[in-house]
Amino acid sequence: MLIRISIPLLLTTLTCSIFLYNLSFISLATANEESYNKSIAKLTSKLKAGLGYEVIKVLKKRTKGFSRLELTKAANAIIRYSKENDHDPFLLMAVIDIESNFRRAVVSDKGAVGLMQIRPFVARGLAQELNIHPDIAANGLRDMETNLRIGSYYLAKMKKRFGNLTLALEAYNLGPTRLNMFIRDGVKLKKNYAKRVLRSKKKMLMIVQNQA
Repeated sequence: MLIRISIPLLLTTLTCSIFLYNLSFISLATANEESYNKSIAKLTSKLKAGLGYEVIKVLKKRTKGFSRLELTKAANAIIRYSKENDHDPFLLMAVIDIESNFRRAVVSDKGAVGLMQIRPFVARGLAQELNIHPDIAANGLRDMETNLRIGSYYLAKMKKRFGNLTLALEAYNLGPTRLNMFIRDGVKLKKNYAKRVLRSKKKMLMIVQNQA
């Protein structure tokens, strides 16, 4: 009689023990997963912060007359639009360096405006694709955010159109119509603009590494 009572009791005890073990295992697994996710989020945040620090470091070295707030805004815009358009942020800064030498309000003799030297008719042509009113796009090129948004998008568009970075940079400089004409006519491209941009990018990286 004692045995008959003990076996069900033993089975019940074992079942409860297994349930509690599984419950604790699930809780531990959940806790580990949450801890892992927090670690990844923290690491991602650190990486973003590190990139922001590096971009600001370059901007401090290369710009004149930027307040701390303007440096932060410029760095955030460069990182944001580089990410949106699949650019290396140091490449984008190199284009800015060659185009305007980081002068926000400079206007070329051809009417190109701002950091990335965008001509108003180009901005108008891209406005609809970026969901910007054409007048705001064309007249707002002295604004850093607007200028970087349009310029970064335009460079990405050239990269997609011509298939590689070198030609994309040349198209950014010459204009896609003119570049297509040179390619069609078999004109040998010296690619000086692309070379200048890539040299500038190396200098940016040297600043980050405290070598410049």
